[in-house]
Amino acid sequence: MKTVAKLSAFLLCALCVATFAGEELQRKAPSQPQRGDLNGRAPFHGENAPAAAPYGVCAHLTWQEFPGRNKTFALCSVAGIGIVRCDFPWPDHERKLGEWTYAKTDTIVADAKVAGVAILPILDFWHGGYPRRFDDLEPWARHVRRVAEHYAEDISVFEIWNEQDGQRKDGLDNPTNYVAVLKAAFEAIREKAPSARVAIGGHSGVPLAYIENLYKLGAGAYFDIMNVHPYCIPDPPEGRLDKQLENLRSLMAKYGDAGKTIWITEIGWPTSEWKPNFDPKKDNPDYVGGVDESVSALYLSRALGIAFAEGVETFLPYELRDREHERYHREAYFGLCRNDFTPKPAFAAYAAFTAMRPAGSVQKGDRPWRDGDFFFPQWRRPDDADALRETDVRGPLGADAGMLWTTDKTLWKDGGVRRLVRFTSDKMRFFNHLGAEVWPERRDGGYEIGISDKPIFFVGGELAE
Repeated sequence: MKTVAKLSAFLLCALCVATFAGEELQRKAPSQPQRGDLNGRAPFHGENAPAAAPYGVCAHLTWQEFPGRNKTFALCSVAGIGIVRCDFPWPDHERKLGEWTYAKTDTIVADAKVAGVAILPILDFWHGGYPRRFDDLEPWARHVRRVAEHYAEDISVFEIWNEQDGQRKDGLDNPTNYVAVLKAAFEAIREKAPSARVAIGGHSGVPLAYIENLYKLGAGAYFDIMNVHPYCIPDPPEGRLDKQLENLRSLMAKYGDAGKTIWITEIGWPTSEWKPNFDPKKDNPDYVGGVDESVSALYLSRALGIAFAEGVETFLPYELRDREHERYHREAYFGLCRNDFTPKPAFAAYAAFTAMRPAGSVQKGDRPWRDGDFFFPQWRRPDDADALRETDVRGPLGADAGMLWTTDKTLWKDGGVRRLVRFTSDKMRFFNHLGAEVWPERRDGGYEIGISDKPIFFVGGELAE
């Protein structure tokens, strides 16, 4: 009951803070969008990227979520989220051929800057005024040059389209076509914003055959960040996410790209209901139900632990808010929050993880992080890391931290199998995956911890050998 009460209080507090802060951001936002470096929590510029912004989220800010953008940014601040990914539609910038405007995206970038949040723009390869020709990409290159020049001081990573491997309508599922589009965009950005990084468009899943074809066509020369959407729906991340990332890293190494970073710019578990009497032969496949809200939070927490253990640089769940446009459609219920900004358990799980592993943390890559069905990734927090964003947490937490969980279902009963776990410190603190502090019993120089499918964070020392 104590954990439930803490969670409820945290969610209520987050919503109140976001509502108030959203109004404050609206009042503080400059009347005219201003340019310049992002202040405070720096974005993901150049070599500072890993420490600056390991956490992001997707939001449809140029579409239906534009009016609520300041509440979005305020919730990001509450949860330790430093990046918001959104579309930068070409037709929004070139409404009439040869005439450009950036009013909406300028407003988004300026409001994000006030909140200390960076924008990751998806440069959409589509404009109804131009034919889809891959042998003449000058209109596309001109558009990218203008966007890159306009935002050269404010945006440090540009993403080139989205899930191109599934874009049959645009012809980008053909690797040759996408490489041409990517090359034109990369060269345009290098010309006008040379310090910016280019992220290849987030692939749908981790399509190794498609990515290898891109490499064979020379795509490795035209991006700085590998980018994937390794959804595991409806399964848990263990055994899928880790294997996909390991296979991707091996493929990158095969083509000389082992040193490039990997971003996950979409992942999540929808909480949609099952359509009554669902018929897989007749009904829309998106009417397949999701998972319980509590399960979505669990899987997100564990996916975060796995992703950073596998060397991922930046992690962005899809998405901040439920769209709720259709009751049984799973695309309507991916949010960390409901459409009215009320946080779901996944929001609390994300905020807890970012507090336990804040920006600037370094993974202990030389330590094993799994053994069969047991998982125990560890990291070192920055020396100046603040305490959890809860009023009852006293003082700063120790530099060494990690998390423990198991996927062995036979051990989940009654709060998990109790194991005596020893650490390198006798001043450990522990938190559940939603951020509530727990107090395992001290015994025989260790702590008796209930290990289950629900991760337990430990802070203040390393696991003893």
